[in-house]
Amino acid sequence: MSAQRFIGANSREAMNQVRLVLGDEALILSSRMTEDGVEIMALAPEAQPPAGAASTLATLAEPDDIVQVSARQAAAAYANQLSRPSPPPVERPVAASATSATVMDFATLSERLLNEIQDMRQLIDRQTQRSGTDLGCRSQLLNRLLDAGFSAQLSEEILGTTPTPLLGPDATPARLQSWLALKLDSQLNQLVDEAELFDNTRLIALVGPTGVGKTTTTAKLAARYVMRHGASQVALITTDHFRIGAHEQLRIYAQLLGVELHTPGPAAELDPLLAELADKRLVIIDTVGMSQRDQRLLKQITQLGSSRQALRLILVINATSHGDTLEEVVQIYRSAALAAGCRLDDCILSKCDEAARLGPALDIIIRHGLCLNYLSVGQQVPEDLQLPAASTFLQQALDLSHPSLFAAKPDVSTPRQLDALMRGLLSQSRIISSLRNSLSQQIAGFAQLLDTWTLMVLPQAVQHQRWAAFLSTQGRWTPAAPNGVLLWGTPHPMSGATWNMPLLTVDNAARLEARPWLTHRMPIGPQPRLDWCQPRWPAHRHVWSACPGPQVLEVLRHNEQTWLSPVKGRQRVVYQGEHKPLGTLLTCCEEVAVHELRYRGRNVRLNLSHLPVTLKGLPHAPLRAWFGTLHDSHGGQCLGQRWWLASGDAQEALQGQMADLILQLSHDELARLTGRGWALLADIQPHLNAEIRLYLAAGLAATAVRLSNDSEDWAFQARAQLVGLLPGKRTDNASRLLESLLHLLTLNDAFTRMHNPPTSICT
Repeated sequence: MSAQRFIGANSREAMNQVRLVLGDEALILSSRMTEDGVEIMALAPEAQPPAGAASTLATLAEPDDIVQVSARQAAAAYANQLSRPSPPPVERPVAASATSATVMDFATLSERLLNEIQDMRQLIDRQTQRSGTDLGCRSQLLNRLLDAGFSAQLSEEILGTTPTPLLGPDATPARLQSWLALKLDSQLNQLVDEAELFDNTRLIALVGPTGVGKTTTTAKLAARYVMRHGASQVALITTDHFRIGAHEQLRIYAQLLGVELHTPGPAAELDPLLAELADKRLVIIDTVGMSQRDQRLLKQITQLGSSRQALRLILVINATSHGDTLEEVVQIYRSAALAAGCRLDDCILSKCDEAARLGPALDIIIRHGLCLNYLSVGQQVPEDLQLPAASTFLQQALDLSHPSLFAAKPDVSTPRQLDALMRGLLSQSRIISSLRNSLSQQIAGFAQLLDTWTLMVLPQAVQHQRWAAFLSTQGRWTPAAPNGVLLWGTPHPMSGATWNMPLLTVDNAARLEARPWLTHRMPIGPQPRLDWCQPRWPAHRHVWSACPGPQVLEVLRHNEQTWLSPVKGRQRVVYQGEHKPLGTLLTCCEEVAVHELRYRGRNVRLNLSHLPVTLKGLPHAPLRAWFGTLHDSHGGQCLGQRWWLASGDAQEALQGQMADLILQLSHDELARLTGRGWALLADIQPHLNAEIRLYLAAGLAATAVRLSNDSEDWAFQARAQLVGLLPGKRTDNASRLLESLLHLLTLNDAFTRMHNPPTSICT
């Protein structure tokens, strides 16, 4: 009962493969998303176990059930079989070839058992990989929190209730970050409406260490109150007699706001002054800043708490302070408030605009159960005091441009990790040099990718300047040799992207070049754009990622340029006067060839057939429809059906069209890999110029596809060396090669900058 594996671009295509190979009665074992598309595991109808066998071990509903059969269940099933009455023996005629038949039956049984063991091993491996993915996602979440500055204690507490969907292969970094932000938001007490503060509180005292911004925050609070209720209802008190200029600073703010400011003496009681201000709806006290280790702190809090009026203490927390310092500040200030008979349950987070990470301060606030009233994000009064509910600070706290140098990962010895890293870098230096030279020699344009990579570490203004200089050198083109191919992307941005796929070129030896041409810098419109291409790539054929529109087709026909494009099976064409979907015309085709090629890192067999057709509305433009069926070269299973349209139906164009469709098929990952590279580059350098980022993403995607498809010895060696740069499973598909190339360029840049200063890409 060997299970078969089918992969399609989507669920419908994968199911079509299942029906094509196994029929409509096939048993579906599993369905999941992979890097290559939708994967379905299925059994043929005749391979399904009989009804009586279902109780022998377990009902095969999912692949997971297969690997979860325990020894106890197997023993019980075996005992159940022994307890059943044995069927009477059936007499069989003894044939002359009984011995050979027995040997053949044993060989067949052995082969079947071997297949089943292999299938079981695949299922167990898949289960193990899934478990590893779950652990990897949790580790990713934990590292995100630790890098953001949150403590290991709070991080483990938050991740203790991680939803299962977030631990699967479909979890994206955006989903993980959104879930973390929502989780933190649910655990963080926040002031939602400042009316609750201003309308229910008459006396507020801001406390905290020296230099945290209490005086400026006092002015901001007063200004927000004045905007709601007017200046006549609020008064300010400052008890800061130590800091030079403190009174004058607050006096200037009070004059600007038109509110009263009072400065009692160092030993003065507050009650008489508060009695004088009985007509005020809000009184805000700016206290003297004191270190949490100052012995006078308890005396100050006691003096504030001695008032007979209800006092609301608000601790001003400096977001730029170290987590251990903040932990000490909160503990000591809350203990002092408790000793003075007060409660300290509120806080304001200051200097958020200066903090590299908000995680430590938010961690302290959450763990101590403080209510976050406001965020101070600058010096302007009152604009730079924000309610937490109206801010995106949680997303900002998790949105890191680089990992923390001071975040301690659990169970990792930092000195040992750095030592291992250094030894690894030194041992890889020779491999990196060999790879760099090999790729530069074999792949046209890779040397320019190496040069462009050096721009990433430059300031943005310098990036723009150097990039403009590079584009001017790219404009000094030399016409390519004829009979190459131009690979065009879709005319619109990919789903979820803001950019169009760059134009890529293939030379007349069918070798993909790593020289992207940004389409938004080309002339606008089909005719000007194709005219712009003509002198640069004379007599080149055009391969599109989607069927061009009528306007483009007319320009191509007028210029007598050949083209080919993949289409869907539902694409309607005109055949023998009837308008039909391509998928219904397979039986009318003439089979012409079988090709062996590398497709997405594996060897496949492509069966091709064709049919002369036209498009509705273009009867004078003869086309040829191509039909291709992909099979795995080793296992033989069907991998899918493909369709193409090509210009011209002349017999002499057959070979060229077959070459173009094989080229298109073997390069159909370019757009997806460019999107992957675009995302990975954002993680490496968030502030990279968008055009440089797109150029690198497309160029590295082209390099990865070229390496994945090339069967020459140099490519085989390069693939092996590249995948060896990264830990984990050593697969050499294009996605893995792309990640390895990014790692290669990162290491190469590090070694280069250790020995040489960065140079311009235009020199």
